[in-house]
Amino acid sequence: MCELFAMSASQPTDVNHSLALLRPRGGESGPHADGWGVAFYEGRAARVFKEAVPAAQSRCLAFIAEYDFQSTMVIAHIRKANPERIGRTSANTHPFEREWNGRSWVFAHNGILPGIRTNPEFAARRFRPLGETDSEHAFCALMDAIAASHADAREELSADTIVDTIRPLVDKLTEFGEFNFILGNGESLIVHAHTNLHVLRRHCRVDGCQREVALIATMPLTDEPWVQLAPHSIHIYTDGREVPADADTAREHSNRRSVRRSDAAAPVMNN
Repeated sequence: MCELFAMSASQPTDVNHSLALLRPRGGESGPHADGWGVAFYEGRAARVFKEAVPAAQSRCLAFIAEYDFQSTMVIAHIRKANPERIGRTSANTHPFEREWNGRSWVFAHNGILPGIRTNPEFAARRFRPLGETDSEHAFCALMDAIAASHADAREELSADTIVDTIRPLVDKLTEFGEFNFILGNGESLIVHAHTNLHVLRRHCRVDGCQREVALIATMPLTDEPWVQLAPHSIHIYTDGREVPADADTAREHSNRRSVRRSDAAAPVMNN
C-alpha cells in the first residue's frame, strides 16, 4: 500500500525530522518505492513537491528534509503502486491538489478502491482526474460533493460543514475497499481513519509561546506514545488541536483523552 503523514500546528513548525524518518520507508526499509510527495501550506495556498521516484533515492526530498520549510499544515505521502500497472508518473503521485473557493485543497490516500472509476455513481463532474489512480478519482468525487453542495458559498466553510457534506460519500467509498485519507485546505486537516492511522500530540513553549502540534502517520515514526485512531472515524485538526467532528466523535475524543495525557509533556522538537 502507501504511507501517509500529516502535521497540524498552532505556530509554523518544520517537519524535517519526520520527513527524514519517513524517507527510508520509500524503497529502502519499506516497499513504498513508486513516488513521494509533500505539501506545505502557506495560508490558503499549498506549496506541493512530488516526484515519481523512490523517496529513499530522491535528492529533492533529502534537500527538503534538511531545509527549514515551516508551516502550520503539512501533508505527505510515499506511494506503493497497486495495481503495479498504474505506474510511476507525476499524475499518479500523491498528494493531489485542486482549487475551490479560493483555497488549495490537498488530498492523500492509503488503500485501494477497485471499481470506483467505472461506477457511474462516482462519475467525474467539475473536478476531473489527471492520472489513473482510484485515489485521485475519489478525491475528485469528494471535491465534487463539496462544490455541488455549497455552490453559492461566499464565506469559509466550517470543518464540521465539510465533514457533514462528505460523510455519506465516505461511507459509500469504504464499501469498495480501504480508504484511509487526509484532506486539508490550509485551515482544517480532515483525517479519515478507516483501518490504520496513528496520532501523536506534542506541547511545549517556544520563545515564550505555547505551541501545540498534532502528527498523523500510517505507522508511528518514533518511539513516542502514538495513539491509534479508532477504525471508521473522522477527525478534524486545526492549529494542532483536535476539534470533535460531531457528538459521536466527541465521545471518542473523550475516551482517548486519558490515553493522550501521557504525551502531554513530550517536547516539540524537529517533527
